[in-house]
Amino acid sequence: MEFNKFRIRSYEGQYDRAQVEDLERRCEVGPSESVFLFTDTMGDPICRIRNSPMYMMLVAELENELVGVIQGSIKLVTVHGHPPKDLAKVGYVLGLRVSPHHRRKAIGSSLVRRLEEWFSSKDVDYAYMATEKDNQASVSLFMDKFGYTKFRTPAILVNPVNHHCFQISANIEIARLKVDQAEYLYRRFMGSTEFFPNDIGNILRNKLSLGTWVAYFKGDIGWGILGQMDKSLIVGQCSVYGTVERYSS
Repeated sequence: MEFNKFRIRSYEGQYDRAQVEDLERRCEVGPSESVFLFTDTMGDPICRIRNSPMYMMLVAELENELVGVIQGSIKLVTVHGHPPKDLAKVGYVLGLRVSPHHRRKAIGSSLVRRLEEWFSSKDVDYAYMATEKDNQASVSLFMDKFGYTKFRTPAILVNPVNHHCFQISANIEIARLKVDQAEYLYRRFMGSTEFFPNDIGNILRNKLSLGTWVAYFKGDIGWGILGQMDKSLIVGQCSVYGTVERYSS
């Protein structure tokens, strides 16, 4: 079968914003027909990558219509045994979308290939992406065609915060940490975790980060002395990335 030729180019916000947002709305994802997620970028399609040290967004264009999009960012992360100092440069593949009416035309694979070429030009050690384990088309594209291997299988849980009806126990205190305290805590307890971001301090200091909180039992002041904290402490961090994950059920 012969397809019309498409071209891949860099995202241009002034001209592409509306079409990219429309494409996002037409490419909702979810585990079933009754539950789906889509990203409302609220007028800033590159909000997910804008605060990374290096980033790129590409679009696929066919007869003046945007039919595909992909985003990528690059940062240093922890990778045990990788010189120097167990740090590696990793490229993150994000937001691969292809218009439902233009799939199976090699648009997705062409976008991935072009993004990986950019990664290579920046001396990236590993490429990394996340997809639903049941998204067979995506799994096949990355694992079968591009040779990616499974690294982790995380779970994303969704619940509207205004539906919470439980009360916090009277024995629990919640306090907000200073940025330096939060950075120390993350580096101490998570710094040796594979793919831990080396720029965690910049992430916490970013204006879109709302803060980091700890929950502890009343009367237990050990959490305030960072050197005495232990892993029984419950920690939560909240950020706003200019995206809204909506769901319907």
